[in-house]
Amino acid sequence: MKYKTIKEQNEEFISIIKQNRDLMLILDYIESLKLPNFYIAAGAVFQTIWNHYDNKPLSYNIKDIDIIYYDINNLSKEDEEKIEEKIIQHFKYMNYKFDVHNEARMHLWKKTNENKDINQYKNSEDAIDQWIATVHAIGITKKYSNIEVYAPYGLSDIFSRTIRPIKHKTNSEELYNKKVMSWNSRFNNLNIIEW
Repeated sequence: MKYKTIKEQNEEFISIIKQNRDLMLILDYIESLKLPNFYIAAGAVFQTIWNHYDNKPLSYNIKDIDIIYYDINNLSKEDEEKIEEKIIQHFKYMNYKFDVHNEARMHLWKKTNENKDINQYKNSEDAIDQWIATVHAIGITKKYSNIEVYAPYGLSDIFSRTIRPIKHKTNSEELYNKKVMSWNSRFNNLNIIEW
């Protein structure tokens, strides 16, 4: 799907996202928690768009909801887990796995879980910039009751179903191929750009 302007893409994108009732309920609740620099990001966002154009329910096959925020003043793993548990309990009637991460402590998580040394992210946007693929690097948030989209690589790849790697030093061909295999098994007509 091609659009003449970035503005038209953005309007179409937000129009579709607003129709996903689950995402809107989650977004409203996250906003009420007053988490700093928060986004619902990645799969649940771009898959909503793909489901719309496949004429499927907008939450079809969305397995998890990625929620990120950035709290440099609190790098406690326990507090991050408490926030995640609060969200899980609030939406226990929904059939999703919730992954909640304070991107300010992701360098600690990477060291502990993957034995990788990365620089501390500057904010949530800095984290999204470095995710594995352009369709993945997307987040929605709310400011003053308006939905805002953070899409550092634009929206064209989402609309055209183009899977394009982000070759940041923290990413790997192995991880990219694993993600591609997963998306390819669940969605049709993907345009896959090799690593």
